[in-house]
Amino acid sequence: MSDNTPATPTPSNSVIDEVVELRRHFHRHPEVSFSEHETSVRITERLKELGLEIQPCPTETGAVAMLDTGKPGKTVMLRADIDALPILEESGVDFQSDEEGRMHACGHDAHIAMMLGVARTLVDRIYDLGGRYLFVFQPAEEIVSGAKAMIAGGLLDKHHPDAVIGLHIASFVESGTIVTKPGLLWAGSDAFDIGIEGPGGHGGMMGRAGNVLAAQAFLIERLHTIVDGLEHEGTGCHTTVGNVLSDGAWNIVPRGVKIKGSVRTFTAPLREEALGRLRDLLQEVDTEFEVRSSLELVHGTVPLMNEPNVTRTVMDLATTLVGEKASILGRPLTVSDDFAEFQTSGDESAS
Repeated sequence: MSDNTPATPTPSNSVIDEVVELRRHFHRHPEVSFSEHETSVRITERLKELGLEIQPCPTETGAVAMLDTGKPGKTVMLRADIDALPILEESGVDFQSDEEGRMHACGHDAHIAMMLGVARTLVDRIYDLGGRYLFVFQPAEEIVSGAKAMIAGGLLDKHHPDAVIGLHIASFVESGTIVTKPGLLWAGSDAFDIGIEGPGGHGGMMGRAGNVLAAQAFLIERLHTIVDGLEHEGTGCHTTVGNVLSDGAWNIVPRGVKIKGSVRTFTAPLREEALGRLRDLLQEVDTEFEVRSSLELVHGTVPLMNEPNVTRTVMDLATTLVGEKASILGRPLTVSDDFAEFQTSGDESAS
C-alpha cells in the first residue's frame, strides 16, 4: 500500500495528533470483513513499537497484544473492531477512501486509532497501573462474525479477562458526549436472505401471478408488521431491508429476487415471535402471488448486556472527564454489535 501519511506517528506528536493521523490513514485504506490484512499488519507494527507483547491472534486477520504491568490486578480486555463496509464513499474529504467501493462508513477506523492511542497512554503510565491489559483488534464486526470466530479460536480461554470494555462512536449524539446504560443496551440482530422464485416472463404479458417483483414489493411494504407491538423497556423491535437483487430487465420479469435485511430484537421470546411472524408473512406472499419463498438466517448476534458494576466504574470516570455530557440512556437502542458475544462468554463486561 502506498500512502503519503507516515506509517508511524512521530514521537513529538501528542496522543490526539497520533489518533487523528492514524484514523485518516485507516480511512484511506478500508478493508472489508475477514480481509483486513494490511490493516492488521499496520496495527501490529504500532503495537510492537509501543513495546507491547504480541499475542497469537485466533483469526487470520485482527491483532492481539498484552500490556502486563507486573503488579497485581485484574485482567481488562479492550476491544476495537477493524473492518469497513462495501460502500462507495462520496464524502469528498481530503482523506477519502482510496479503495473503490469500500469505505469506513461505521467508524471502525476511529475505533482502531483510538485504541492505539489508549495503548500508548497506558504504556506511558505503566508505573501508575496494576494488572494486565489485553488489546483485541477484532475483524468482521460488520457481519457480526468476528467475535464468535475469536472466541471459537480460544481467545477467552487463554486470557480469562475479568472485564471486557469497548465503545462505538455515534453521529446521532453531540460531540464530546459519553452515553451508555447498565443492563440491556443494544438489540440482538438476525440478518436474513429471503429468496422469491417464480416462472418469470415478458413484461408485456406478466400479470400478478408468479410475479416475483410484485411479491417482493408486497413483502417489503408489510415487513414492519412482524415487529408491531414487540417492545422491551420502552423500545420497539425493528426490521428493515438493505438490498434487493434480481436479474430482470425493463421488459422482463425475472424468475427470482433476493431480499437482504435484518430484524432486531431484545429477548429470546421477542426474537422467536418476530421470526415466526416473518415466516407467516412469507406464506402469505406465496399464496397471494403464486410464488415460492425461502428464508435463510445468514448471521446474527445476541443482545448487548452491560455488567452494572463495570458500567458504573466507566461512567464515574466519564463524569470526571466530561461532566454533564456523561449520561445514562433511558432505554435500549435497536442497533447491534457482536461485542455482545465477548460479554456473553466473559465474566464481567461493559460497553
